[in-house]
Amino acid sequence: MEKAILLGVAASICTATSSVCQRKGARSTQTAGFDVRLVVRLARRPAWLLGIAAMIGGFIFQLTALRSGGLALVQPILAAELLFVFGYLAVAGSRSVKRRDWLAAAAMSAGIGLYLRLASPYGGRLHAPGHSWLLAGLATAGVVLAALAVAP
Repeated sequence: MEKAILLGVAASICTATSSVCQRKGARSTQTAGFDVRLVVRLARRPAWLLGIAAMIGGFIFQLTALRSGGLALVQPILAAELLFVFGYLAVAGSRSVKRRDWLAAAAMSAGIGLYLRLASPYGGRLHAPGHSWLLAGLATAGVVLAALAVAP
């Protein structure tokens, strides 16, 4: 369990680092849309490349944490990424992080932790029965159709 916690914290730090570095690396890039040259320009920026490496590291740590511990333990730790992003921003001074931002991020992390603790997820079947897939597909299609109906 301790291994999963440490790996989850490492994953959160890596993904927060990725987010901050990629934004910093792409900050001064002027473009109206996506083009292949944009990727080439970004690939020449060390901060953006560090962000990509940190993102890959975050995925590896997350996968390893989930192999070592349950979702109910690891997911609230992964949600702490937002707290680390705010920490980076506060230290770097590039943006003032307001108290309400910190409170919202902490409430989000606590809410996910509480939900998963109360839901008590556990190992289940390897494959879902066919009627469950049908029900899930119909529910998803209904939500998509409803969203399309109310979209402007």
